[in-house]
Amino acid sequence: MLKQRILTAVILVPLLVAALFYLSLPWLTLIFAVVMAAAAWEWAGLSGLRHFAARLAYVACLLLFGVLGLNLIPLHPDLIVSFLGAAVLWWVWALVELISRRDLARGMFTTMPGRIVGGFLVLVPLWVAAVYLLAADDESPRVLLFLFVLVWVADSAAYFTGSLLGRTRLAPHVSPGKTVEGVVGGVLGVVLLAWLCGTILWKFEGMLLAMWTGLSAVTALFSVVGDLTESKLKRIAGVKDSGRLLPGHGGVLDRIDALTSAVPVFALGAIFLLKFDA
Repeated sequence: MLKQRILTAVILVPLLVAALFYLSLPWLTLIFAVVMAAAAWEWAGLSGLRHFAARLAYVACLLLFGVLGLNLIPLHPDLIVSFLGAAVLWWVWALVELISRRDLARGMFTTMPGRIVGGFLVLVPLWVAAVYLLAADDESPRVLLFLFVLVWVADSAAYFTGSLLGRTRLAPHVSPGKTVEGVVGGVLGVVLLAWLCGTILWKFEGMLLAMWTGLSAVTALFSVVGDLTESKLKRIAGVKDSGRLLPGHGGVLDRIDALTSAVPVFALGAIFLLKFDA
């Protein structure tokens, strides 16, 4: 299993980095659409849609909403703040649900309509926010690539810290392996990453550097929410992985779960950070 995970990562990571640097925005938007389609297909299955036609219709509807958002925002640029704000509020609600409701028979995702709608709230903002970060970055893909590395560092640092020091379980009803100590280690790793990149790459100083580091830390915390939310959905569905597309890694959702919350949160914070910098 470990060898499969490493081999898959060795193949996919260079391809992703190369695509970010060498492909144009329309092509990247299309690649993200393919990833969203695969994730939507898995989400439909976890939601209880078993028939091929029903799952295909779900994927088509989700992609339609994404395309609608991608076409409306360039026409109405101010719409992006409201759109991302709504997405972030949804993730705040998801966080409250994870903290306050430990009974999986209650709350979000307990009904099929709730799970079906949840897929739109999770995946569409991810797609739109990722494309927005690419389009708005004067030195694209630097910001989005940093965000991808941020999520990877948060996850890796949390894993190693939790393995060494983990004692207090974070959400045993959803993901027994995650610990509070692991999350703290992940956030500290991201703070170091943000400080280094902020000073070396973006030349931030003073308050701007503090805001950049703070935004990165908050993003790392919300990446855990995305991870736990998908874990909750899988527990309700009674499965270990969202799919089998990626050898050793499970499904597409299993690889992008942390990004689903991290990307909209970071994108919204980056908008206000740029306004402060201006």
